[in-house]
Amino acid sequence: MTWFTAYYKAAWSGRSWTAYTYLLLGLPFGVLWGVYTVTMLAVGASLVIIAIGVPILVGMLVTMRPIGAGERHLANGLIRANIQAPHRRRAPEPTGPGRVREAWRWTQGVLKDGHAWRVAAWTVLRLVLGPVGFAVGLVGVVVPFAIVGAILQSGLIVLGLGDWMTDAQSVDVAHTVALWVLVATPVLVLLLPMFAWASRGLAAAYVPLAQWALGAREVDRVAEVTERATRAEEQVRIDQELHDSIGHMITMNIVQAGAGAHVFDTDPEFARQALRNIEQRGRAAMGELDRIIAAIRGDEPETRAPLPGIADLPALIGGSREAGMTVDAVIDVPDVPAAIGRATFAVVREALTNAAKHAPGARVGVTVATDKDALAIRVHNAASGTYAGAAEGRRGIAGMRDRIGLLGGVSRIGSTADGNFEVLALLPLGANLAPASEPASAWSALRETVAP
Repeated sequence: MTWFTAYYKAAWSGRSWTAYTYLLLGLPFGVLWGVYTVTMLAVGASLVIIAIGVPILVGMLVTMRPIGAGERHLANGLIRANIQAPHRRRAPEPTGPGRVREAWRWTQGVLKDGHAWRVAAWTVLRLVLGPVGFAVGLVGVVVPFAIVGAILQSGLIVLGLGDWMTDAQSVDVAHTVALWVLVATPVLVLLLPMFAWASRGLAAAYVPLAQWALGAREVDRVAEVTERATRAEEQVRIDQELHDSIGHMITMNIVQAGAGAHVFDTDPEFARQALRNIEQRGRAAMGELDRIIAAIRGDEPETRAPLPGIADLPALIGGSREAGMTVDAVIDVPDVPAAIGRATFAVVREALTNAAKHAPGARVGVTVATDKDALAIRVHNAASGTYAGAAEGRRGIAGMRDRIGLLGGVSRIGSTADGNFEVLALLPLGANLAPASEPASAWSALRETVAP
């Protein structure tokens, strides 16, 4: 009898009454939101040709999200729709010197907001289905009470307890109707819970529509995760750029300032040149900082300075020499892809920065050349007593390894057998690196880690 109990239980269960409530509220809310949406759409679309309609459409779409939030809470609370909140739209605020451009980008973001358009479709759907749901909900509430009342009244009339009518003909009609009602009582009792089931069924039919229109879709969840990963990756890249480029220039300034102060009295010309170099490098650092801030701010790519590559290595090494470092450089490479060139410049710059910090005065050797199917990098210098321990735990070393690894390369960074410090790297110029065949170069040991 479990099915029998469950069938009749629907007539008085709380779930049925919440379904009635949701369907009855569908008419006022459907009329309210539906008329608002249709009016705004009609007026906005008709006035788009004279540009006045765009703000109207934007205003409508901006209000769709709070309307959708209210509808989502209503559906979750009354018909157990279990709708998850959608991905929050992120759009640039119209502030700063690019106010007009940022305002236009914000407007485009609103007009392309798929969730707002789905909520607008939902409000129109509510306008159409609201009267139907209201009728079903009203029947579900009223008809069961009417059936029970009719059965009770018919019983009283048949028993002679309801004869308040004086007209004999009316009494006969009432008795006949009451008799037929009592005869049909089993059928009426059987149909009694069906109105509750009809209301619950119609409310359940709303659930997938509400989930589509009011909640987060799978593509939205993927977009949110992708956006978070992109922001995290961008933050890491900016942090790395600040550490590498600005850190290198500051380190070179510190080295040159120390050298200039040391010979200030004995070689004033060298000290003056050191100060000029510090000024120039400081200006370059400010320009680099402006470029990074432009990237954070989202300026158009054509307004940003290009990232340095292999062609900028001679200037990098020249600047290190002007700062007082002794650098022996051999740079002999063909044209390489831009990503390889940028990574090479970053690795050499970080290696020179570390040498200046941890082994001041040591001679540094820089070699950039081709090694079979790869671009080979080697930066080595005599290490101070604390070089290896200080460098291994710093983010610059990890940054170099990450840059090399992301391009499919291999590296070895650390102390050598003779007590010096060395950065060795191979960046593949093709699809991948070939394994070592014979020890023919300084980088052959790296190829031993490449699977044949």
